Amino acid sequence: MHPAAYSAYRTILAVDTTEDRLSAALLAGGRLFLSRGKPGSPHDETMFAAVDRLLGKAGLALEDVSAFAAASGPGRFTGIRIGMAFCAVAAERLKAPAVAVSRLEALAFRAKRAAKTLCAVVPGWRDEKFYQLFKTGGGARPKAGSIKAVGPPVWTTLEGWARARPGIEEAGALVVEACPGAEEVLALAAERLKRGRLPPFEPLYLKPAGYERKR
Repeated sequence: MHPAAYSAYRTILAVDTTEDRLSAALLAGGRLFLSRGKPGSPHDETMFAAVDRLLGKAGLALEDVSAFAAASGPGRFTGIRIGMAFCAVAAERLKAPAVAVSRLEALAFRAKRAAKTLCAVVPGWRDEKFYQLFKTGGGARPKAGSIKAVGPPVWTTLEGWARARPGIEEAGALVVEACPGAEEVLALAAERLKRGRLPPFEPLYLKPAGYERKR
């Protein structure tokens, strides 16, 4: 990510608390600082300490952050709420923008050079998958921000994904599966801040109600 891409928002803090392992990313002074928590550590107990450590690496305080970004999902219900609540409160306190970024969009944005049509796939908790189709600029030099959803985000089981994948690939989409974190969330948030196109700051819940309890 080139520092010039961030326009006036020179210090951006992103958090992803949607999965088992918390991650945070900070862009400051043209440098990228990253932090990942321990798997299984409660996010509500460790996130503030992780953010403080990240800011400390950059020699900054929370008041120096000019924009915030949170992974809006998909992922665990409680985790989604923790990260989004932190960014919403911090942004309100500092009169700064807060950007919600879908992890599926963040993954597609990272992989946009790979193909003109992508299916971004994020593994979920236990036997589940999240996926979504995107059109991109494709090629060696795609246009900045050139991803466009061509279908809604989908939650499914492993069996459901096994049935859906062949048809997606036969239609010409490249399947890209990974676990994006705060670094990828920050990259797309920065692009949106630069263009001034911010989506509603809303969570992306996809799983059926009570699914985690039933498992």
